[in-house]
Amino acid sequence: MKTSEYTILIVDDVQNNVLIINKILLSAGYTLVTAENGRTALEIVREKKIDLILLDIEMPDLSGIEVCRFLKIDPKTADIPVIFLTASDDRAMLSRAYKVGAADYIRKPFFKDELLARVNNSLLLRDHEINLENKIIEKTKDISDTQVELMHTLGGIAEGHSPETFKHVKRVTEFTYLLGTLAGLDKKEALVLRDAASLHDVGKLGIRDSILHKQGKLTNAEYKIMKKHVDHGVKMLEKSNLPLFKIAKIVAGEHHEKYDGTGYPLGLKGEQIHIYGRIVAIADVFDALSFKRAYKDSWTTNDVLSYMKEMSGTHFDPKLIKIFFDNIDEFLKIYDIHNHKIELDKKFNQKKRNKIMNWLLQELRG
Repeated sequence: MKTSEYTILIVDDVQNNVLIINKILLSAGYTLVTAENGRTALEIVREKKIDLILLDIEMPDLSGIEVCRFLKIDPKTADIPVIFLTASDDRAMLSRAYKVGAADYIRKPFFKDELLARVNNSLLLRDHEINLENKIIEKTKDISDTQVELMHTLGGIAEGHSPETFKHVKRVTEFTYLLGTLAGLDKKEALVLRDAASLHDVGKLGIRDSILHKQGKLTNAEYKIMKKHVDHGVKMLEKSNLPLFKIAKIVAGEHHEKYDGTGYPLGLKGEQIHIYGRIVAIADVFDALSFKRAYKDSWTTNDVLSYMKEMSGTHFDPKLIKIFFDNIDEFLKIYDIHNHKIELDKKFNQKKRNKIMNWLLQELRG
């Protein structure tokens, strides 16, 4: 950054000191703001973006150490570097200055080269810390985004390898996010649940293709095997310590439970079923009935909604179903966007799917 892009706050009750510092720093091109006492300084940092503070230690009313303490306990100003100005040789005072968060100190009288060097070094260090923090945030986001992509990918593969099943996973996550936010989850939690929902049927990786892709109704024996996908999913996901997978384990294990206790695998009832499982159950059934699958034709929208309403209190949480129907237009909007668009993303080739699947299976096995 150019020196003119930095704003430095000078705080000193001695006007002559302020004039000297002003002259030195203006010659280097810095933008300056001044305050003659600590209270004014605190007001300024609340209103203006300040990159560095030069703060006199010994001032009437609020001392520099007290001002620095206030700055460091406020998250909005805690990261502003503070250089103390002092004529004192008191080691105890300087020790307190560092304890409250001082970045450096400069002794009076001021020498131009020393003042400029210390100001420059503090600003360079501040920029380095900001850049490092931004890189960490960016890297963390990249890792998080990668986890999400991998989860969606594995979820689609688990559902049965077809373009429509990949779309099923995508739609279920969108329905889940919408219902989650409407049910009172905060945005962050709803986003995590949305991404975890992509693995609701991950256990189908343990079901043979002859059952997954069977045309028509499953026999009782085949259905019994199909139900095992819940147990498979829980076992796969419990091996991972990734936060998203921990939520996914809840979803995979409970989205086939029913509100009246007749679901599987544990026969949980009512609010014994985690709200994540109750939300995804509605999202999954709504989508599964609305779109064509290998084993069935799609239902009409009226038939789907009639069934969902009929199952309130038996299959589904009645409170969540009420929220669903109170906001049905928003769910149907998502349905309409995806209807008749069942084509696999051209960028997503088989080689990439296989690579991602191998990585994830390795992670899940622990």
